[in-house]
Amino acid sequence: MAIGRMSLINEADRYLTIAVDSYDNWEIKGVIFQGESSHGTMFGGFTEMIMNMDHLFDSVGAPKQTFQMRCLSGSDPMDFKMQRMKRADRMGKLKTIRICLRFRYHASWQGTMIWDDGNRTASFDSELQFIMITNAILQEDVCEGDKAIANILDPEFFENWSLSLSGDYMDISMTEGADILSGIDYGRLISSEASEEFIRTGQKASFSVKVMFREHNTWQGMIYWREGKVQQTFRSFKEMLYMISSVVKLTLAEGEPMAAGKS
Repeated sequence: MAIGRMSLINEADRYLTIAVDSYDNWEIKGVIFQGESSHGTMFGGFTEMIMNMDHLFDSVGAPKQTFQMRCLSGSDPMDFKMQRMKRADRMGKLKTIRICLRFRYHASWQGTMIWDDGNRTASFDSELQFIMITNAILQEDVCEGDKAIANILDPEFFENWSLSLSGDYMDISMTEGADILSGIDYGRLISSEASEEFIRTGQKASFSVKVMFREHNTWQGMIYWREGKVQQTFRSFKEMLYMISSVVKLTLAEGEPMAAGKS
């Protein structure tokens, strides 16, 4: 359901500081600060970071969310609790990234990233671009990083590593490593701790994804949850991550579903 876009907001509410303390193969850890507060919100993965940021923007109504996130039948919307901490040093041990989020249109994000003491910036039109740019920033040397970021923002490059529109399905699993096309390790992107728990217990949370459109520099398509035997359309990469995360949380809490739509 679409939500109205217009609201009167404080411009400063659009800014967050991401203090990245560590990064290893799609596993990101750090603290998010809003405004000038020394109280931050901890995160232990990309998906947790994105959800935390959405919650922080929701708390001030800026920028306004224009779509409500969908979930897969048989799972529940994420009942997400933020972990707060007080920290005098707002600089990340690895990198500090400032983000200005202008809009949350198309079930996605649009904004600007600022890093290296304000000397370098990049604009993004989706959370997928945001994730890929962040990955490039955190594993770069300056020259190669600039080239990688330019490629990410190039529409032709986006089509090359995105799943094709030919009708093929991409398999996503919490335990099977990186996707060949994009290089994204979805288990670590969602939660490395959850991925390790799935490996330890032998439980499964696996999905088949069909990308039908690539509008607004993100994906729109269909996701099928194999264990739950249900499918749902998604309007952005972010919405797809939300759906997968809710299934992961449910499976770890209650085990794999016994039948379609039941846990």
